[in-house]
Amino acid sequence: MNQVSTRQVVLMGFCYVFSATLVTWPGQILRMARQDAWVGVPLCSLAVLCVLWLTDRALAKHPGKDLLTLMVEKFGWLGKMVILVYVAFSLVIMAKDVRLGVDFVSVVFLPVTPAVVVGALIMATCVFMVRGGIEVIARMTELYLPVFLLFSVFCGALLVPDLSWQYVQPFFEYGFERPAIGIWYAMNAIGSITILPLLFSHERFSFRQAWISLLFSSMFLEFVLIICELNLGSPLAGHLMYPAYEAVREVRVTDFLDRFDILIVGIWLPTIVTKIALNLYFTIACMRQVIPQLQAAQVAPSLGALALVVSLWLFHTSTEVVAVDDVWPLVVMALWLIIPAVAAVVAALLGPKPNARRPKPQRAP
Repeated sequence: MNQVSTRQVVLMGFCYVFSATLVTWPGQILRMARQDAWVGVPLCSLAVLCVLWLTDRALAKHPGKDLLTLMVEKFGWLGKMVILVYVAFSLVIMAKDVRLGVDFVSVVFLPVTPAVVVGALIMATCVFMVRGGIEVIARMTELYLPVFLLFSVFCGALLVPDLSWQYVQPFFEYGFERPAIGIWYAMNAIGSITILPLLFSHERFSFRQAWISLLFSSMFLEFVLIICELNLGSPLAGHLMYPAYEAVREVRVTDFLDRFDILIVGIWLPTIVTKIALNLYFTIACMRQVIPQLQAAQVAPSLGALALVVSLWLFHTSTEVVAVDDVWPLVVMALWLIIPAVAAVVAALLGPKPNARRPKPQRAP
């Protein structure tokens, strides 16, 4: 972990927020909040920013310790019980992401390949990344994320002539009901960035890195949401399973590159694999707080296999994942926002006492 730079921490937070979110989230928020969906992302980001500031203050008073370690130190057995809840929570997140990734790959690339084969390949890649340590995950993020962002911005620029601003009107037609719904569904995506203070100490994670990662994540989610809304319209995009993918399919660069979407998806796929690997690493880090003798290289294969089995057993299709996402923001608020905020406040109040100054020796007369 000492070899992870602050830039890589920012990119990992960015990747963790948007990689799996791009699959079904735009259609879900547009279906429920319609033309006012764009309001939810910036307002939700402000609430998450307050939590990141609290965690930064707590970590600054305890150098060299992450928030998971502080939970165990300040709360004892209660902190370990909360961490076990995080283990189950992270396992469900991995199951959701694996199911979304498997179905999306099956739709775009491998329609006749069994889902278990695609899922096994994804989880095997994640296991090898985790066995290599957090440095491998950070370098994968640093390698693929900038390329994906460049291609995404280029693709959005090509869609500008087809955008219609009438799809965002009228503003606030039903008052603040739909913007509130937008905040509810935006919490599902943006709230997950608080994984950074849970994993990294203040030497690698600070409020500066937090707000930079949150700013770019929010801007990119807003960019994708606006492109989908202005290109397809909220009534149509809200009833599509993959609205961002359908918008990209309209891009035609030349007659020889009429399937530009395959290139984008090929670059996007490593980012969701990186997110699953980061989630697997986080799960092992939580387990090591309860059982310090665990080794990531030994636990990763069995835990990855468990995540694959849970994803295929718990979610038969991606539509079941979307149904769970309707109530998932409530869990996100409890585990990604409220518990880290409370733990940060307690850790800051019970911070280490400053060393008392020693009295200066008196000079001999």
